[in-house]
Amino acid sequence: MGRLRDELAEPWGPLVAGVLGGLSWAVGAPAVAAVGVGAAVYGVKVVAGAILGAPDRRRQGPQPLRPADGTPEAVWLKRAENAVHSLDDMARSAAVTATDLATAHAAEEADAILETMRRVAGQAVAVSRALAQTDSPGLDQEATRLWAAAEATPSDDSARRSADAVADRVAVRDRLRKALQALDGRLQSSTLGLEGLVARVAELQANASAVGELDPSADDLASLTTEVEGLRIGLADVEQVAHKALGSTG
Repeated sequence: MGRLRDELAEPWGPLVAGVLGGLSWAVGAPAVAAVGVGAAVYGVKVVAGAILGAPDRRRQGPQPLRPADGTPEAVWLKRAENAVHSLDDMARSAAVTATDLATAHAAEEADAILETMRRVAGQAVAVSRALAQTDSPGLDQEATRLWAAAEATPSDDSARRSADAVADRVAVRDRLRKALQALDGRLQSSTLGLEGLVARVAELQANASAVGELDPSADDLASLTTEVEGLRIGLADVEQVAHKALGSTG
């Protein structure tokens, strides 16, 4: 319930929902339908935020591990930070128009996404460390050799236990490899998503200025919310993958 209360208290949800509803009414939608559009957008925002759990800025937990410079995780994280800084810069103007409100909302959500990406990068560091302790050259060959020995002497319990122990180690290594691949892939896609969000917001602002401060359509604004929620969902999914993989090494 705490997360739901936090999302209901979030000021940008009602503002963006109201803007989208107002735009729908302005382009000819019936008043009831316009209210429905606004309510639907707000409902998705609240439910998604409550389920996924955007970082609570009031609680400061342990800082995530920072990837070493030059690693893929560090490169993607740095690009993501640059993208979020660009969004923050674009959101510095006073929120007056629908474009201003959408920009401010996108910047705030991007800040939360970046915090999640830092956790994901930290998890990638932890997975890499666990993988270094689990994997070793010749592990697969050793597993094959011990399994063959156990099969050749079914009555030898020691041979069977040795084969099982190495097989378990191989399984842990494979889960860690898969988790690291998923984490790195999600960091990459999230970074590219944030950079795409910067381009979309810049385009909306440029179009609004070029045509005399006209605001974008409701579909344009709604797409920004959809993009942000897609990034949050993807990051939440990959965090679960990392938790399971790291739990398997305990």
